[in-house]
Amino acid sequence: MSSIDETNLNLDVNLKLDKKTKNLLKQDNKLKLKKKRVSNINFEHQEDDFKKKHKNKIIVKSKDDLINISKTSLKPNKYKKKEKFNQNQIQNIETQNLEVNNISKSIVINQPLSIEQLSLKLQIPAAEIITGLFLKGIPVTLNQIVDVSIATQIAQQYDFIVNNKSENNIDFENKFKTITSSTSINRAPIITILGHVDHGKTSLLDTIRNTNLVVKERGGITQSIGAYEVNWLYNQNYKKLVFLDTPGHEAFSNMRLRCSRVADLIILIVAADDGLKPQTIEAIEYILSMKLPCIVAINKIDKLDINIIRVKEQLAKYNLVSEDWGGDINCIEISALKKINIDKLLNRVCSLVDSLHLKADPMQFAQGSILEAYLDKKKGVVANIIIRNGSLNIGDIIVSGKVYGRVKRMKDSCGNILVTAEPSSILEVLGFNSMPQAGLNFEVVQSEKEAKRLIAETNIINIQSNVSNLLDLRLKSYNYKENIKILNLILRADTQGTIDAIINAFMQIPQNKVQLNILTSNSGSISDTDIDLASNSHALIIAFNINISTNILSKAEKANVHLCQFSIIYDLLDYVQNYMIDLIDPEYSKILIGKAIVQTVFYIQKGAIAGCLVKSGKLKKDALIHIYRNNQLIHESIIVSLKRIKDNVNEVNAGNECGVMCQDNYLWQSQDIIEAYELDEKPKTL
Repeated sequence: MSSIDETNLNLDVNLKLDKKTKNLLKQDNKLKLKKKRVSNINFEHQEDDFKKKHKNKIIVKSKDDLINISKTSLKPNKYKKKEKFNQNQIQNIETQNLEVNNISKSIVINQPLSIEQLSLKLQIPAAEIITGLFLKGIPVTLNQIVDVSIATQIAQQYDFIVNNKSENNIDFENKFKTITSSTSINRAPIITILGHVDHGKTSLLDTIRNTNLVVKERGGITQSIGAYEVNWLYNQNYKKLVFLDTPGHEAFSNMRLRCSRVADLIILIVAADDGLKPQTIEAIEYILSMKLPCIVAINKIDKLDINIIRVKEQLAKYNLVSEDWGGDINCIEISALKKINIDKLLNRVCSLVDSLHLKADPMQFAQGSILEAYLDKKKGVVANIIIRNGSLNIGDIIVSGKVYGRVKRMKDSCGNILVTAEPSSILEVLGFNSMPQAGLNFEVVQSEKEAKRLIAETNIINIQSNVSNLLDLRLKSYNYKENIKILNLILRADTQGTIDAIINAFMQIPQNKVQLNILTSNSGSISDTDIDLASNSHALIIAFNINISTNILSKAEKANVHLCQFSIIYDLLDYVQNYMIDLIDPEYSKILIGKAIVQTVFYIQKGAIAGCLVKSGKLKKDALIHIYRNNQLIHESIIVSLKRIKDNVNEVNAGNECGVMCQDNYLWQSQDIIEAYELDEKPKTL
């Protein structure tokens, strides 16, 4: 047993020794292989490998490396990646900002802006703009409205390229003229009648409609937009024609512009005995700039003192050449009063309309323009609109500028209440929650949410609400003086368009001596608040084409407030101008009436008396005198007492002696020269 155990032990030991030797041999082989690899290594690759393995560690080889290390980031790898990403983002944003700045250097300023809105538009602090204007003598506040010319000047100071033309209205009009859909229909034309005041625009419409509007008009002139529908028999079919009658007075230029923008065709009225006048030329400019089809109606051919050839020559100067002269403009000679050639005019209108191919889609939501808006005491906000495309229904949500509402009631031009209105309809609409701006476009949307979204996106300023501030600023910018007199006004009229016309007329009044300051200007009736404001600010209340209750009249009288009521714009402007003239201090021109020399001086209790000899002319009591000593003017005064011997006299003629006492007890000296002047009051002018 013992021998067997020994043999087993020897075997185990041998096995263990064999394993150890094998392991040792393996280790030796590995070491030999490593040595061979090291001997074959390229040291350049070794350095690269070393850098890759230790890329987060700092390797210092020289002093320069230490300086570079201080400049570089010691952050971990993931933070470096974030830094790189942020740097790339910053670079992208900077390049985008540069591009945006280059683009934003060109801006559109086509309407008055407040200082706050201008600063946002230019990205310039409002305080900087206010300071710049103040240094030019134009004091403004943050909410003050500046007109286009001043806003343009401010923008150009900061190297902005200003464009005064708006493309919104053009795009809107073109959208109507290019309607092509399977449900589109022919729509009635909208015909605007333009011309100078008293050339027969309303008389022509009276003849077409067999009415007598001219007699009903106050002062015999049109002062608001009139809209009428006429059915005319043409080619055995009745054709619907929509006419817009415009005011001819120069103050109503905005009304004429609004009617021109919505027109498909213009009838230009020219009086045969009067020729082209300022408002006729203004209408021609609208026709040419908007490229509107036009028919010229030469009116009053029934008169004796007419010259039709002269009218055609004047039209040719403005590129409106008659067909019989080789041009493309229809010139028709008519008499609205005697009803001559009216049928010829309307037939020509119908034939021209057929060539225009006017279309509209009644299945779409309504789109059009606000012709006029006003506040009625019983109805609320009333808007006169014209539909260019689509249909308008009761309950539709209508949006215009910054205002929207739900249509509650519609009336056509004949006074009929409608449930649905088709294209080319002129309507009186109730439903706006506040006053829409006349001249803006409108559209119908599906929901109130969409209406609010559209309002948020629009940048239109309600000029009507701030028009008084605009007038005030314009006048300050051109006529700013320290001691200028101010006439405060509170303006109330029947419509926004009328207010606009009145203020435009005020703009034409010179403001060098008296400045107009409109405190408030709204459409609607006069309230107790207006009376209180007028009383506190010593303002003049002007009411145009509105009724005033007896209660308001009595309150104004008790408060000693001037309340003036007008129905004709000529009378209103004349009254305001005369009121301004009365505020001007009188000015006098001096007329030399005599000379005298002081020979001696007497002293009494009342003061010094100069004993004078009248050398030429005469001296008069209450005359202005200039006193000269050694050929220098040393004093000006007024003669309060004039005596001849011991008698008080009113004047002393040349060659006579007299005693003179002046107003301020001047200390006379012998040999003083007196020049007497008579003051002649100059006529007051603005």
